[in-house]
Amino acid sequence: MKNIIQNLAAGIFIACVVVLSIVSIFGVWDFFSTDVITKSFETLGLLAFVAIVVIIASNFVGDPSVAGEIQNTGFRATRSATLVTLIASSAFLALIGVLAIWEVITDKKVLGKSVSSLAIIAFASLIIVIMCLEREKNSFWAKRSKEISGGAVIAAIVFLYIMATFLFRSW
Repeated sequence: MKNIIQNLAAGIFIACVVVLSIVSIFGVWDFFSTDVITKSFETLGLLAFVAIVVIIASNFVGDPSVAGEIQNTGFRATRSATLVTLIASSAFLALIGVLAIWEVITDKKVLGKSVSSLAIIAFASLIIVIMCLEREKNSFWAKRSKEISGGAVIAAIVFLYIMATFLFRSW
């Protein structure tokens, strides 16, 4: 029962990240008004927070001494597909950066929107990969996740928020 609850919550979290990324990209390209983007962030942020709380809280469901967790291959497939997206978006970010450095792309507005869109895709992909690694009980992630403090995660989120705010205001 614990795995079913956690997998469902992780699936909802991944769906929230995907929808939020799509709304953000449409917002960058001025398809949505600021009000729609703000409400979408608030709604999906709330849903993502609830999904994380459910994942953590469901660790305490049932008898903790019972072993034999069932692996969900859907998270492995999702991670594999998302890693391709992460690699491709990172490579395109580098390409756009090189084109901007050599002044091949001169329109600052298009450049800013392109970089923002690719950064959103890369960041969303990274979050999805991390969630999938956690749900797969991947040995690499289990070892490395213990080395990351909660304060470091909060500091990283605050830093990313400040950088995103700075980027959106400058373009």
